[in-house]
Amino acid sequence: MKKLLFQSDDYGISRGVTAGILDGIANGIIKNTGLFVNMEHSEEAAAKIRDVDVCLGIDINLVAGKPVSDPALVPHLIDKNGNFRSSRQILAHNRLLSSAGFISSFEDDPYPYEEVLIETENQLKKFVQLVGRLPEYFHAHSLCTPNTDRAAREIAEKYGIYRSFQMINDHSYDHLPCSVGAVKGASLEDQLAVDIEQDLLSVSLPSLKEDRVGYYVCHCGYIDDELFSHTSLTVRRMKDLAGAMSPRVKEYIAANQIQLITYRDLQ
Repeated sequence: MKKLLFQSDDYGISRGVTAGILDGIANGIIKNTGLFVNMEHSEEAAAKIRDVDVCLGIDINLVAGKPVSDPALVPHLIDKNGNFRSSRQILAHNRLLSSAGFISSFEDDPYPYEEVLIETENQLKKFVQLVGRLPEYFHAHSLCTPNTDRAAREIAEKYGIYRSFQMINDHSYDHLPCSVGAVKGASLEDQLAVDIEQDLLSVSLPSLKEDRVGYYVCHCGYIDDELFSHTSLTVRRMKDLAGAMSPRVKEYIAANQIQLITYRDLQ
């Protein structure tokens, strides 16, 4: 049977995104989502999803909002206002050497390991405080470097949590394209031009293979003013949500006997 792990990241980054992902769970094909624990409305978002039938993980966020740790313990992760440095700022001030898979390697890793380790574990503890249980999976948000990957691996192993990146080694999988064209840094015009429903129907879903996991990561949500202060990925989220809730997409999945799976099914 063909299997699809459909994941929408950034749950809790804003109220609009929270509402959109909840809609996509109830009325679409979202089966996996990761909570941001450090945002202004994270507590509210956690309360709304705590009893929802979805595989709820944690998105380790080091590029938006403020750290959950004492700023004095993570001084190299934040700017003068106490906010995480954005991925755009990091890329502008650090020389990128290569990007292999999900890992970006810089001449000097912009994330000091010990600081990342502290913040990663504290975000995990914050998740438990908000949700009342451990996350069902660990996922890195935005930039992932050797140091952030090492810290996530250490904390995930310490608490016995499945990492999304483990799928690379543990299963035969295909990382399905989440659009035609780039996602990060795309202009509003380019984001508006994307047709996710058509991409799913003509590219991603037809590429699924028997006995392999199709891995599709997107960023669903409704947009609000708050979102624009945290990320350049804005109107594209409504396009992703439209694809996730498309009746044609749901009909295709049913007609082709595609199994929508979660990280629970991989462990």
